[in-house]
Amino acid sequence: MGRLDNKTALITGGASGIGRAIAQLFLEQGARVVVSDINAGALDTAVKELAESGVVSGVAGDVRSMADAGEMVQAAIDHYGSLDVLVCNAGITSVMPIEELGEDEWDSVLTTNVKGMFTLVKHAVPRMKAQGGGTIVTLGSEMGMVAVPESPAYNASKGAVIMFTKSIAIDLIRYNIRVNSLCPGITRTPLLQAEVDNSLDPGKTAAEQAAWAPIRRVADPREIAQGALFLASEESSFAVGSCLVLDGGFTAR
Repeated sequence: MGRLDNKTALITGGASGIGRAIAQLFLEQGARVVVSDINAGALDTAVKELAESGVVSGVAGDVRSMADAGEMVQAAIDHYGSLDVLVCNAGITSVMPIEELGEDEWDSVLTTNVKGMFTLVKHAVPRMKAQGGGTIVTLGSEMGMVAVPESPAYNASKGAVIMFTKSIAIDLIRYNIRVNSLCPGITRTPLLQAEVDNSLDPGKTAAEQAAWAPIRRVADPREIAQGALFLASEESSFAVGSCLVLDGGFTAR
């Protein structure tokens, strides 16, 4: 028996990194999975590979678009008849000091990371209400709790995600819809690996990444996916508006 047997899950930003690891783990635990991503090519590749582990389909789209978000939710209903779990994972990073931060960069980060959750939740909630409940997992960050230098847009966006999560959690629990946030620390995503590969001194860059948190290593995406599985499953049945921090001790100090 899997922990998500007979559940349908929609995972945004699921073609790579943490999103893909969540999709893989959910499939292993019995879920039917719809993966969405803005990168159609990467999405096609991911779906073909994920299909070896279970029932999965893909829908390309931009979470910043209300229409695209609606199509993502509808895809779950059309393919599998329900939407039991929504994982709002799609997001982008930004490292830029305030004096260099342009309006376009600010708008892109906030629109993707915050509006991109609003659009999905807006469409998912009526479906979940109609079927008697569901679970929503938002992807926050350690940087939504502890600011790091030269990242005002990203820090602000993830702080907003956490408060958005808490706000809708207290509104939706009356409908048996549980909402919680997963807040990862530094994780070996393709973007993080690219920083190593493209640096002048890859060894030094990798060492700096490993020293980021007290645990002195970078998380594997599957470790973060385990947190998403907990929040999506009945094992977290008393968690409402919570933030599950998996950061190797970063925020503890």
